[in-house]
Amino acid sequence: MGVSRVPMLPPEGVRTGTAETNEQETSRGKPVLVGSDLPFPINLPEIERDADGKYNRPVFLNYYFGKINLQSGPENPEAFCDEFFLQARDPENRHTFTYRYTVATPAGLQRVMDLEHLPSLYLGTQVVIVPRWDVRLILQTVIDQILELYGEKDPDEKEIALPNED
Repeated sequence: MGVSRVPMLPPEGVRTGTAETNEQETSRGKPVLVGSDLPFPINLPEIERDADGKYNRPVFLNYYFGKINLQSGPENPEAFCDEFFLQARDPENRHTFTYRYTVATPAGLQRVMDLEHLPSLYLGTQVVIVPRWDVRLILQTVIDQILELYGEKDPDEKEIALPNED
């Protein structure tokens, strides 16, 4: 697998400086890394347009977790739960949208339930469960799901994408 980079946009609320600048500005002393700070860890099919004028996939712009640093990962790689975001743009209408998933390990879900004293936990439909921290596996799982559904609907109508904030 060759190392490739995908053009990225920084998520709102995440500083756009380098990881070194972010480290200096972050009170925890850890940089806030997003997908643009790292090589893209999986191979993507080329963007192609079919005879009907539909594209096979969106342009992936950025990916990041709500709390977890992409490079260092969670404190406990076998017990975490966080939101994962993947920003994308439709190549035809240039509409930008963000997919949101809950990504967790079974032990991470149990930890959430224990910490919040919950008898049950409803996660919705956009959930990825992994045995341990593996950014490549998480990203591959999310992108595979997006590619499977991408041609079925207009990206504006996808239930899994967050509404456009613009």
